[in-house]
Amino acid sequence: MWYSRLRLERLLCGTGTMLGQVRSLFLGFLMAWPVFGFWGIEAVDGRRISVAVAVSVMLLVWCYAGYRWQRFPAWSWIPEGLCVLMVAGASDFGGTIGLCFMWVNFRALYGGLREKLLAAAVLAGIMISGVVVAHASPGTMASLLLTGLLALSVNHVLARGSSARDRAAARESAMASAGAGLAAAATREEAMDIALGTALALDREASAALIFTVAGPALHVIAATGRVGTEATGWVTELERLPAQAREILRTGGYAVVADGAADELTGALRLPPHRAVAFAPLMANEYAFGMLVLAFERRPDDDLSAPVITLAGETALTLDQLLIRSRLSVVVAHLPDALLLAGEAGTIRFANPAAESMLGRSNADLVGRSLWGLVHQEDRDWLLERVAEVRPPRMCRIRGAEDSPWLEVEALLEYANEHDGSRSIVFTARDVSERQRLELELRHAQKLESVGRLAAGIAHEINTPIQFIGDNVRFMQDSFADVVRLWTVYRSGSADDLAARIRAMDETAEEIDMEYLLEEVPKAIAQTLNGVHRVAGIVRAMKAFGHPGGEQKAPANLTEAILNTLVVANNEIKYVADVETDLADLPPVYCHLGDINQVVLNLLVNAAHAIAAADRGRGTIRVATRVEDEHVVIEVADTGTGVRPEIADKLFDQFFTTKEVGTGTGQGLSLVRTLVTDRHGGTIDFTSEVGAGTVFTVRLPLALPVATGLAEVAS
Repeated sequence: MWYSRLRLERLLCGTGTMLGQVRSLFLGFLMAWPVFGFWGIEAVDGRRISVAVAVSVMLLVWCYAGYRWQRFPAWSWIPEGLCVLMVAGASDFGGTIGLCFMWVNFRALYGGLREKLLAAAVLAGIMISGVVVAHASPGTMASLLLTGLLALSVNHVLARGSSARDRAAARESAMASAGAGLAAAATREEAMDIALGTALALDREASAALIFTVAGPALHVIAATGRVGTEATGWVTELERLPAQAREILRTGGYAVVADGAADELTGALRLPPHRAVAFAPLMANEYAFGMLVLAFERRPDDDLSAPVITLAGETALTLDQLLIRSRLSVVVAHLPDALLLAGEAGTIRFANPAAESMLGRSNADLVGRSLWGLVHQEDRDWLLERVAEVRPPRMCRIRGAEDSPWLEVEALLEYANEHDGSRSIVFTARDVSERQRLELELRHAQKLESVGRLAAGIAHEINTPIQFIGDNVRFMQDSFADVVRLWTVYRSGSADDLAARIRAMDETAEEIDMEYLLEEVPKAIAQTLNGVHRVAGIVRAMKAFGHPGGEQKAPANLTEAILNTLVVANNEIKYVADVETDLADLPPVYCHLGDINQVVLNLLVNAAHAIAAADRGRGTIRVATRVEDEHVVIEVADTGTGVRPEIADKLFDQFFTTKEVGTGTGQGLSLVRTLVTDRHGGTIDFTSEVGAGTVFTVRLPLALPVATGLAEVAS
């Protein structure tokens, strides 16, 4: 059965379309005519019968050949009409005239309107010949002519309608195929090939298609197919060479067709061979036209192609834009210095960028399929799992690519991302901050040295004062000791027998050196000297404690002692403008970087002193207080300075923002304070202020080292 069906399909042609099916149907009617059509020539002599049969067979063979070719020459209406006339004449225009109507119905399905006018003339000739030659009734011939012309008109309209329906179906199929192809396209070149091939399939008169992009005043032909010539692809020209209608479409969108002179102007600008008509639609993304899809036709299309061309241009533009974004994103991800891991909601890694491969020492193939959580330290993993659904700032974390690899400390950020299919993925980014930490440490030390350098003159003055009276007292004691030695010399030089003389000499010497004064003042001088030494030792000890670099790990520290040492260091900045009041609680040891806290307190004290000096209201007050609140230690530094204006309150901690005159402030002090408190210690800093009354800065530090901060710090 399948063999018979295959042979039938070979005999028939074009049955996949509506017009092809209609033609096959009427061809069947025409081929079936001899079964009952030759009865009309039975009474005629044998020679006429032979001629009629031979002509009928020739006509049927010719019609089948044209059916296979899917076309007939326009001139064939005349010889075909002669054949029909000969068959009809063989029966004196009797029953065989039915062949005329079978032939007309079939042949009316081919050709255009001009051919149908020729066909009408041939029909009229057949009927007139019937009246003249066969003496047929004029009325009968007129009705037959009218019937033939009606059949010719009806089947012509049927052919046009079927052809239009077939073209619409073909366009729908081409557009559906283009949609699937564009969705699956992996490169821009592949997408453009699909778009241009689909454009040519929209109409049989389309012979060329191209895509150009617009960049400022220039346009660049990036793809072309069909009858485009050798210089079209890659051609760059000026946008102004396009017709005004094309430039307007680029601005407003839509669809347009130009013909004749305008078509010549457009094809000339694009280096295309001459065409009768050109259709174009812009390629738009985000309401911006970045190019245009152009179709060139051998003649102006009969159908309205605006809908499919606009749809194709829109899908092409969307695909090209997405592929461009995807390409740019791939470049960004490939060159991203941060490690990027994409995992499913359960944590299975789907993708790793080159930075992740380098950081973890594993290839993408080794990482894909592994669990993200297996790369993260257990303590940090618990913290991440608890907060994976929250929007959190980056935190320090430890990761490694293999069990035998050392832990790498990174700044990690973990977020959920919604995929296009509704599922959720985990985006894990990690930044190696070892170099940044080293630079930050050097910067903190440099800023600390800068602070010390800024205070060096004052500290030198603080030390110079006790050193001066220590020197004066030592010189006084030196002179006093010389007088005592002189008295001792008198005592030893006298005669042992003349005791009275020795006593008189000693009394005279004691009176000369004012021994009573020495006995009263020397102990005072010794006490003052010891006090000066103690003051110098205290300043040196405070400077040593303040300038100690500390370690990279947090350690328990006595904040009260640290604050008192910082007050000593900053005393020369403060003592001329303000009195210092302290209310320091008995604090437990606080896990911190002590050098950082010293820097924080120093910056707040110096800012407070400068604010009081800027207020110019005489001597002010700086109050430093500490207390414990819940699980935090609170440090407050209050001043009676100028206060902070509301319009600059939100900028106070911004880097390089300063209210001081140019050359007197860098705008890094409070920015550094916030970095040291929030980033290095996980604390907070805030302030309250009243303009003209003063400001209170409040620092809150965690009292204990968190169990799982991911900072890889071990309390010593």
